[in-house]
Amino acid sequence: MVKTRVFFCVITILLLVLLSGITGGGVGQPLRITSNDGKNDTADTNFYFVHITDTHVMSKIFDRNQASEKRLRSVLDRVCSFTNKPAFIVITGDLTNWGGCRITGALNCRAFAHCFFEKNGQFYADEQCSVPVYTTPGNHEYSYNRNLSNYHRLICQVDRYIVRYHDVSLFFMNSGPNYFDELYNWFDNIEGDGLYDSDIAWLRDSLEQCNTSIKIVLMHHPAVNPREANGKMREVIARNREAFVTLCEEHGVEAVLAGHTHVEKVMDGNETQYVVNTSLNCSLYPTLFVQTDDCKEGVHFRNVSIVGTDVWVERCVEVNASVPLDAAPQTVPWLFTHVTAVYPNR
Repeated sequence: MVKTRVFFCVITILLLVLLSGITGGGVGQPLRITSNDGKNDTADTNFYFVHITDTHVMSKIFDRNQASEKRLRSVLDRVCSFTNKPAFIVITGDLTNWGGCRITGALNCRAFAHCFFEKNGQFYADEQCSVPVYTTPGNHEYSYNRNLSNYHRLICQVDRYIVRYHDVSLFFMNSGPNYFDELYNWFDNIEGDGLYDSDIAWLRDSLEQCNTSIKIVLMHHPAVNPREANGKMREVIARNREAFVTLCEEHGVEAVLAGHTHVEKVMDGNETQYVVNTSLNCSLYPTLFVQTDDCKEGVHFRNVSIVGTDVWVERCVEVNASVPLDAAPQTVPWLFTHVTAVYPNR
């Protein structure tokens, strides 16, 4: 009994020491960022960016050899090593393996933040701070009482915002925590809570006021997925799914980039699935709903290229991370991970 008490005291002191470096304020992206200087010639406006998702980073306390951080850094180092660097990187949720549960979640959020360089309140992928990184939260960033306090303090202060780069507007949205209003969602294939009426109204107003030719929406959960034999569409947003799809189509959104499913997939609002052999021009189709493979079971990223007024999505690329993909987390007392069981793998 004495040994047990001593063990818990040591663990508590260790966590408090580590938390001393975790401060409030976080990295807050403003509601609108203009990255260009008004030039509109073709040479300047052709660019590409990188989509990463489901990184599931954990603190070194829970992650042997810091494998999850190394996997993320391997992708960042790979894309930043290109002669032609990406204009920016987007990461669409499940940034941490669990980010909401008080102390341990804060440690994981801090570990995610440590994978980047920071300048003037903005994350960057490279030491020169030339490749900014923008994020959305995923269901793994939520706490058991369904808030994003750690994410807001340590990663990003806002849930929805717009980034404008040349003639492209990117609308970052929060697709919510796990949806538990229906019993089957407690056990498997958990959906995202989805978009509330206020989210739909914000997106509608933003799209109507948008003066760029290209519009791209980013969030964690997909809005379209293949249906099962019983007709059920799993792992999508539960609220306002059809309204969101219709809104994107009516306002000429080229692509909706998401993750969550840990697979590579491209579909349209009519639930037609597209095979992407090399690259696909989204601008030739109605809004395409693009799922990028994860950076957890495998180490993947996807390039999205803007050529003139066309949006090209390329195949996902897998990176050799040189770390074990199945590295198991270290065992920690239940006291400090009491809500992690709420979250499934996705």
